[in-house]
Amino acid sequence: MNTLRGLITGCMAVAMLSFAAPSEAEAGCFGFLGRYCAPVDCCEPVCCEPICCEPPPPVAVTWCIEDPCTGCSYEVTACVPPCCAEAAPALVCCRLGVFGRKILTFSFGDCDYTADVVITAHGRTIVRD
Repeated sequence: MNTLRGLITGCMAVAMLSFAAPSEAEAGCFGFLGRYCAPVDCCEPVCCEPICCEPPPPVAVTWCIEDPCTGCSYEVTACVPPCCAEAAPALVCCRLGVFGRKILTFSFGDCDYTADVVITAHGRTIVRD
């Protein structure tokens, strides 16, 4: 019982000492001499993240292409950024792929957007935008 009483008394003494009056250096802004402190400048929170808007959704553009080997025409549709929707697609490159496929690369004006159109050996078109 004496051990418990001594433990409680010791804890109370430590608690009372921790809440004692602050030293003169600490008392300036927190304690007794608070009326002599200079006001602290407060800053408004600064937003560090830029305000971003979501880009507009892509626009479907349809145009006709011609197979350079067979002369067959196909209608293809690609989803392009809205800034490229008014530009006419121009053929930039034509190369052979695997399994007899032809890969045509189209550029849309000055907006640095390209789309690949694949013509399979069976005449099906695949657009890679």
